[in-house]
Amino acid sequence: MTEKMTPILKWQYEQLLKEMLLLQNHLTDQDCPCETESEMCVRKHLLIIEAYAQETIPLETEQEFQTKLQQLAVEAKEKRNAEERMLRGEDLGLTKDDSEWVRRWRKEFEPRSLSKPEGT
Repeated sequence: MTEKMTPILKWQYEQLLKEMLLLQNHLTDQDCPCETESEMCVRKHLLIIEAYAQETIPLETEQEFQTKLQQLAVEAKEKRNAEERMLRGEDLGLTKDDSEWVRRWRKEFEPRSLSKPEGT
């Protein structure tokens, strides 16, 4: 996909993809002390993914991607809620298997993020 998009929309997708990559890394790297020093890395990245997805929806002109962003926001919130239950000691939280979830979503948006910004 090489169509043009506004610079802000391209920036939004780049930020969203960065957060997805960081979350994927936290879920697969068992050496990361994610819950030490009050960091809660997985929760933090899920919250940011949810926020960027919601914020990007009104900027997106393609209905297909608006729908995908809405679904991503819903799923990220569900995963964040599960992670928060784990942090409270009520549930198991996310696992390495959830890295496949974030990877699949990242692959949905990577081609869209390659669009050229308007004016280039």
